[in-house]
Amino acid sequence: MSGDVRRHFHDELTDLKARLLTMSGEAEAALGLAIEALLDRDSAKAEQVIAGDHLIDNKEVEIEEQCINLLALQQPMARDLRMLTSALKIANDLERVGDHAVNI
Repeated sequence: MSGDVRRHFHDELTDLKARLLTMSGEAEAALGLAIEALLDRDSAKAEQVIAGDHLIDNKEVEIEEQCINLLALQQPMARDLRMLTSALKIANDLERVGDHAVNI
């Protein structure tokens, strides 16, 4: 890999990690708000959780697309390959956390 291509690849991995952190924060916030809504019996908070679920769903799709593009175009190996496959699984699990928040 040339230096520019490698740098671009690692920039993409850094962006992917940032997206995962953002998504995890949104899922955590949704879960916390859902629990508050349940304990307080606050339907406005519950509606807020339901309305925000599409953001988490969209983040999952964006992360999956980015991972698939990197897998297809960069053909990563070893640590980078493990990072991308883990990111796919993490994004899916975080999306499920958002869905569970809606169900609460």
